Parts: sequence; C-alpha cells; structure tokens
Amino acid sequence: MEGITSKRAEVNGLMLHYVTAGNSSRPVVLCLHGWPQNHREFLPIVKALENEYRFIVPDLRGYADSDKPFSGYEPKTIAQDMLDLLQVEGVDRFHILSHDLGGPPSVALAYMSGKRPISLATIETPFFGLDFPGYVDPRVPYWHLSMHMNMDITRFLIEGREGEYLRHFFRDFAYNPQAIPEEEVARYVQQMKQPGNLRASLNHYGYIPQMAEQTAELAKQKLQVPMLAYGGVRSFGSHCFDCANAISINASGGVIEECGHWVFEEKTEFICNELKTFWDRAGRETT
Repeated sequence: MEGITSKRAEVNGLMLHYVTAGNSSRPVVLCLHGWPQNHREFLPIVKALENEYRFIVPDLRGYADSDKPFSGYEPKTIAQDMLDLLQVEGVDRFHILSHDLGGPPSVALAYMSGKRPISLATIETPFFGLDFPGYVDPRVPYWHLSMHMNMDITRFLIEGREGEYLRHFFRDFAYNPQAIPEEEVARYVQQMKQPGNLRASLNHYGYIPQMAEQTAELAKQKLQVPMLAYGGVRSFGSHCFDCANAISINASGGVIEECGHWVFEEKTEFICNELKTFWDRAGRETT
C-alpha cells in the first residue's frame, strides 16, 4: 500500500517495529493488534481512512518484527510501550483502536494516560477480571484461551503445524471462511515461524491472570474516555459491549450481524463508518 512508512524505535527497553500512514495533519489513531496477527490487520482501516487520520500501528512486543522478550506482557507494561512510542512520534492527543488481545493493554493505556486519549475503540476484545451481573470469563466458552496459557504444551503441539493451526482460526472464527485471503494467511503463518515468535506471542495468553488482575484494579473507577465496543455475532457477541458498558461512563457499540472475529476484514465498510462517526463525535466532545 502506498503511503506506508516502516520504522523502528527503542521504547521501554525494547525495539518495536511499527508503521505510520495517513494524513500527518489529521488526528492520530494508535492501533493495537491481536493474536495471531500484526500491524497488517489494520491495513483495511488505514486504506479506507488514510485521508482523514494519521495512523501509528506497531507490531506489539512478542510479534513479527518487534523484539520478543521473555517478560513484560502485562497490560500496563504494553501500555507503557505505547506511551513511549507516542513520545517518539511527538504525539499528545490520540484515539486508541484495538482488536482481540490488543484490547486489555488498550484499556490500560486509556486509564494510564490521563486526558490524552480522545477515545477508545475495542473490537472483538476479551475482557478478563470484571465482575458484573451476567459477566462470563472468556476462558469459559473459548477453549484455546486456557490451552494457550500453557505455553510449553501449545508450542509442542503447534510447532511445525503453524499453517494448519492458524488456518483453523482464520476460517472457523469467521462468519465467512473466505474473509481473509490465502496470501494474507500465508503472511501470518510466515510470521509465526520466525524465531521466537510463537513462544513470545503466546505470552499474551500466559499473562491472562495478570490481565485479569490489572483490569480489575483499573476498573474500580469508571473510565472517563468515550468507548466504542463491537463483537461479531459468531464470536464474542454482546460480551464486548457489555464489558465496555460496565467500565466506561460513555460506551456505545453492539453486535455485528453476519460477522465473526475478524471484523476489519469481514465488515470493513461497516466498521470504518462506525469508527469515523465515533472518532468525529469524540473529537468534538473533547475540543
């Protein structure tokens, strides 16, 4: 895609790879991806909205072309990675957009950065550690969360079979099994075969107990940042909005019909329209 600039920066004691794109004079959107993807999952959003926003999209610690440390996968630590990256890029105010396991650190970032965030959008995000009527820990309905927490066994079972394993997620966790093209699947499989990538990325699951503890601590006070939360009907359903509504004073969103986990690829036009409307409204409310 034209207009994408690849960069590296030393932040919080490690080297992150990230890309920037879009209109440099427009509001900033910081994007936090999930497993097993990387910055590429946000390219459909960047392509659609690059004239109206400036995007900063890292490969989070443990993934792709960023460093793969053996520790530091708590939400607050990853949030500090992002704060340091924003400092490198000279950014004060910003929107936050996250997906999947990028969600818990995006919530921590929204809490930790005072009045700097303009908004927080969490798409198909599992929320751990909450306590409200009807809340169900995502580890109950989703078998792979607990399995991936046992990182040694998971590596033993997956290594050498990364292609078959990831294709299961990209097909079976989608409403439309063809939503993510084979060439994109192949890119993610190649990433997962890089030295250290499987081991490091599974830490994002291994640290679920810390995610739950830190999210519960942060959520003792209501989040003041406007929040948008959507889940796909074939995946998290109302979990995302219900959790956002429980922790934020200003939550919107819901359930996307005919959609699974891969919202940016499955329902690009819908989510772009929702994000733009949300970002524009949040921008007006905070000026």
